[in-house]
Amino acid sequence: MPDTTAWLIALGFYAPLHYLGPGLVALLTGRDNATQRKRLLISLAVDCTLSMALAFAAAVWLFPSRPQLAMALLLVSMLAPYVHIGVTRWRRRHVTTP
Repeated sequence: MPDTTAWLIALGFYAPLHYLGPGLVALLTGRDNATQRKRLLISLAVDCTLSMALAFAAAVWLFPSRPQLAMALLLVSMLAPYVHIGVTRWRRRHVTTP
C-alpha cells in the first residue's frame, strides 16, 4: 500500500477523534448563551484544524526516521483543543464586565 493511502486512512480515523471530543465537551459543559457557544465552536474548529494539520505534517516528516515519536506527536496534539476550551472558560470566568 502506498504511503499516501496509509496516511489518508490514518487521517480518516484521526479527524473524528480530533474534532468530535472537544466539540462535545464545549457543547455539553457550556452554560453560555448561543452566540458565545457558536463563537467558541468556530474558534475550536479553527484550532482543531490547525493543530491537526501541523501535527500531521510533522508526523509525515518524522515517521521515516522516528515512527514512535511521530505517533506520540499525533496523540499529544489531540490535547490542544482541550487546552483551548480550558483557557477560554478561565478567561470568561475571570474577566469582569463593567
